[in-house]
Amino acid sequence: MSSHSRDLLMVDHDGVLVDSFDVFSATFIDAGHAAGIVGVDTPDEVLALFEDNLYASLRAHGASDAQIASALGKTAEALNHASHWLRPFPLVPQVLADLGEVRTIVLVTSGPGAVAENWLRRHGVVGIDHVAGAENGLSKADKIRTLVSAHPGQDVYWFVGDTAGDMREARAAGATPVGVGWGWHDPELLIAAGAERIAATPADLLGILAPELTADFFGVD
Repeated sequence: MSSHSRDLLMVDHDGVLVDSFDVFSATFIDAGHAAGIVGVDTPDEVLALFEDNLYASLRAHGASDAQIASALGKTAEALNHASHWLRPFPLVPQVLADLGEVRTIVLVTSGPGAVAENWLRRHGVVGIDHVAGAENGLSKADKIRTLVSAHPGQDVYWFVGDTAGDMREARAAGATPVGVGWGWHDPELLIAAGAERIAATPADLLGILAPELTADFFGVD
């Protein structure tokens, strides 16, 4: 079965697949200070950056593109070095493997694609067709639009994310956002930002995104 004979499904990386917030926030705060970014001093202030597009939020803090590139570059290096112990959320690899049998899954991330690809390989996570990272553009909305245009004719273009910014960017690009209950932002914030559905557990994603798989996943005839 070719990937283009299957519907497109788009997913975020940090907070959906991998439990990475502690490393991201601690490293970004330090790297941001070193780069001269002001007003991002606590984990809660890091979380607030993701209520919109990350780069737009940092520019609103007065950060220059050079400062942003420096801070995020050091953060990406730290995430890459820590990839061996940044674990997948429980059941996420199994759900992705099943979804990958019936959907073309593209991982859409604000970070470098190579960091996500290294993490996928290290943890044996399968089902992802390819990764659209920062090298494909700094706006998730733009990347989603490009992917949607390459897969015309679907009734629904699902995007799975864990932050309010994910929900807003998906809506802006014409996709339908699904929030996850185990990620960086609380479900209430995701709903307020436009989430169509909330998956309380990874297994819930099957019922939303590919209900035909639910019986097989739980071993029900």
